[in-house]
Order: sequence, then structure tokens, then C-alpha cells
Amino acid sequence: MATTHIYFEGGARNGTTVVWNLEPGEDVWDDNIFRPPELYRRTPRKRVIGRVEFTVFRYDPTAHGPVPPGGR
Repeated sequence: MATTHIYFEGGARNGTTVVWNLEPGEDVWDDNIFRPPELYRRTPRKRVIGRVEFTVFRYDPTAHGPVPPGGR
């Protein structure tokens, strides 16, 4: 299991965090932790809170579906 730390920016989950355990080689889309999944996009940015580095996911109300790993 690999632990992924996620920080949500914007939308109803603005400022919230989640810690997610993934199997090696899986992506967060595989576990579908987003509700609804199509409204958040992974960004290349990181955010450090305390000593923990979070991957930033940004709310995107114009999105139409999850972007698979590697983009469209």
C-alpha cells in the first residue's frame, strides 16, 4: 500500500484533506474517492501542511469526466 495525501482546493471540499491508501501502481481514479469524481483535477502543485506533503486537486466545475492517468 502507498499512502497518498490529497488537499482539495475549491468546491464544497475546499481546504479539506484526505489520506488514501493505494495499491502499488494504482491511481486515485482507480479508487474513485471523489464525489463526484469529474469535478476535481490533479495539479502538479504540492502543498506542505506541517511536515506532510499533499498533492493538490483543484475544483473544476466545467469538467465533464475524470482525466485518465497520462491525460486525454
